[in-house]
Amino acid sequence: MKISTWMDTEDEKQAILNLTQKTFGNIDITDTMYFDWQYRNNPNGKAIILLARDDELDNKIIGVNSILPLKLIIDGEISMSSLACNVQVHPDYRKKKVFSNLLSLMPKSALSQNINSLFAIPNDKSFKAFINEGSIEITHLPLLIKPIKLSKYFGFPLKQILKPFDIFWKNKNCFSNIEELNGNFDDSFEYLAKKLSKRVSVLNNRKKEFLNWRYINHPTQKYQIFTAKINNELIGYIITKIHYIEKKKIGVILDYMVNSDVKDETQFKNLIYTAISNFWKNNVSIAIATSRNGLLENKLLKECGFFTSPSFLKPVSLHFTVQIFDCNTQHDKLKKFENWFFVFGDYDIF
Repeated sequence: MKISTWMDTEDEKQAILNLTQKTFGNIDITDTMYFDWQYRNNPNGKAIILLARDDELDNKIIGVNSILPLKLIIDGEISMSSLACNVQVHPDYRKKKVFSNLLSLMPKSALSQNINSLFAIPNDKSFKAFINEGSIEITHLPLLIKPIKLSKYFGFPLKQILKPFDIFWKNKNCFSNIEELNGNFDDSFEYLAKKLSKRVSVLNNRKKEFLNWRYINHPTQKYQIFTAKINNELIGYIITKIHYIEKKKIGVILDYMVNSDVKDETQFKNLIYTAISNFWKNNVSIAIATSRNGLLENKLLKECGFFTSPSFLKPVSLHFTVQIFDCNTQHDKLKKFENWFFVFGDYDIF
């Protein structure tokens, strides 16, 4: 086995896509447009991809480790970081240290591109490998849930029993002061993120170019983006999508951010209620979000009916890991989850 760096050729692209389909099946990340969007068009820079090859079988690609460059704001300063995504090994080569070798060689490649850290949400199967190769787990992401049309989450007969109670979860009001975003993200969203950076130590830098790439230009996903304004000034927004898990409709809140200088929280809650109403209209069974305790956004979500799911109800563990590549940088703030503002939109699953 040998490991090389992706040279951004079409032949490599097709080989990676073939391996992805072999590993995960026919899902979004096997789409050629998705590949270009994720790996090539990221405004923070092209992905760094390490390829494991079988040098005894025409250098066939048997494993891939990919990280996406991302900019974090850490105490007001920009730092180049990265998100781990789509690590994969051909089924015939598992348990042969391909995965661990791909992980162990990434720090050198990342540092060569001035990337100082990595964060990831590894699944249970890959979690131990991340830890063994230098990552630390800083939390299990909290999962906030709210029933919408709960009966639709279950099969017969529980579905029929619960259906009459769905009406209790419906919003009673219409929120005409909330607008759906038409067009692109603009400077006002960046300004709101800068305001947030004064009350949290670590967050993903939400430049308008990044937000447009992440949500407007996504080739396979559609998002609903609602905004709240006072005197035409943006004071908050919420980004949602409808996701299918085992044919069940799940409403996902990917990002929710507000201006804490505004003391009247009515419109902040109206953003959440608007999202809930949209979920209801689309026959969503439950809504989910992630937001840590201590944040204003967490408090508002809970006041609007969200609650923290017990661990045994989580469908996955939601490990949140961090790895510091450059020991000469002082990034201890990354190692404590209470310093982070982190939402589902900050990684690539939804």
